[in-house]
Amino acid sequence: MDRAYKALIVEDDEELRRLYKEIFQSDNFEVFEAADGQSAIDQALLNNPDIIILDLLLPRQGGLHSLKIFRSQPSTQNTPVFVMTAMPNPEYREAAKGQVQGFFYKTQIKPKELVTKAREFLDQHA
Repeated sequence: MDRAYKALIVEDDEELRRLYKEIFQSDNFEVFEAADGQSAIDQALLNNPDIIILDLLLPRQGGLHSLKIFRSQPSTQNTPVFVMTAMPNPEYREAAKGQVQGFFYKTQIKPKELVTKAREFLDQHA
């Protein structure tokens, strides 16, 4: 059995968040959810996830602001973050550079692939 990890899924689209949650859970992840930047920060500090899957376009503190907060907190400063975005904006990618362990466009990666990449990253760095 694969090792159980904790993942925080930060996505404001409810259907997409539910889909990610189901796929991560089917791969033995304990999943926490947040629909906006503020609850992402709250959930991360409360649950100490092993990885954060972070959408960039979020209500109540965008993804980049949330990322900045994660990196400023002792409990989350080293937590791996995979960014998911629908916006192919080079400025976002540049702003996240050096702070995230993965940067993916939603149109270019299937949820199951994302889970596989997350597990591989965590297993390599465990």
